[in-house]
Amino acid sequence: MDHRPSRPMTPVLTGVGVAAQVALIGWWAATGATVVYVVLQLMLLAAAWLVLLAMRYRRFRADYEHRIVTNTVLADRSRLADEMHDALGHELSVIALKAGSLQVRTTGAVHEEAASIRADVERAVDRLHRALEGVRGPVVEPVDAMIDRLVASGASITQIGRLPGRCSATAGSLVAQVLREALTNALRHAPGMPVTISYRGTPTGIAVEIRNPMPDEEPPPAPGAAGTGIDALRRRVAPLGARLSTADDHDAFVMTAQIPRHPRPLPAPEPGRRPSPLGETLRSALAPAAVAGVVLLGFYTWSVHDAVIEDQDFARLHTGMPTDAAADVLPARQAPVRLIGTAPHPTDWSCGYYTDGNFPLGMAVFEVCSHDGSVARVADLRKKSWL
Repeated sequence: MDHRPSRPMTPVLTGVGVAAQVALIGWWAATGATVVYVVLQLMLLAAAWLVLLAMRYRRFRADYEHRIVTNTVLADRSRLADEMHDALGHELSVIALKAGSLQVRTTGAVHEEAASIRADVERAVDRLHRALEGVRGPVVEPVDAMIDRLVASGASITQIGRLPGRCSATAGSLVAQVLREALTNALRHAPGMPVTISYRGTPTGIAVEIRNPMPDEEPPPAPGAAGTGIDALRRRVAPLGARLSTADDHDAFVMTAQIPRHPRPLPAPEPGRRPSPLGETLRSALAPAAVAGVVLLGFYTWSVHDAVIEDQDFARLHTGMPTDAAADVLPARQAPVRLIGTAPHPTDWSCGYYTDGNFPLGMAVFEVCSHDGSVARVADLRKKSWL
């Protein structure tokens, strides 16, 4: 189910925000209550931010549910692909192998019919593999099981040496992938010819050589089965530190693989670590909130710097006090944020405004006016109504 907000929702919310802003400005113009106006503006801004977060949450929630559905579909497709591979892959490979052997041993019409069957089956195998690899990675069959299966189907395979027993599971998987591609290549291009597999341990890993004689007249490859599998395998194993090479050696095709005993791991995302919609929403809000907090803290520091007067110091001020004596009590700087209205005063008075350090704006809450060298008025604006 899609939780994304509908398109008409955005202009509606925008209209509500504009109407609230116009009403707020009109109320401020009528009352002059600047402090309350600023507080209401901040509340309106916070409400708009919360609405934005709610919309983001709905979008993240829809994406999260879409990922769950997608992963479920992919899991079902992978299961179906595995079943098709097990049910059809083996049977088609056996038919292709038997048709290739029959093609080599016969002549005339039977030879041509066997070649046609082999080509048709190879096309089916290639299409099946392409379809399956589109929905999940290649299935890695154990080396012994793969060779036993091919030998039982009529292939001539000889192994010299054995795989080192101390190699990692990743190295064993790479060996199986190399052998699968090499044996598929040999059975396709040289059906009926013997294949020799040699294993050799090296100081850093495993060397595997697959050798098969080439027939005097190689059967034509099936359409779409041109040898791109070796190149694809080479690109796939290179990031793991393995090297793959091919060569022609005295009418024999040789594939050699150098596989490290402990291949380099590929970076992969942690399974099951999908962030929740709430977590994504909070993370998306964290950066703006942090920036706003830093800006607000910086503004507050600037606003109260050298402009704070303590209550006990303010209590020492009184009308008639000499200006020089008052200057010893007053801060060096006036508070820049003056939102609270004051009573009118004569034009020849000099007034200063100071803060008590109130957070977050550091508003001026003390007024000290002087005239003719003495303090003429001392006012605590906190006692004045802000409405």
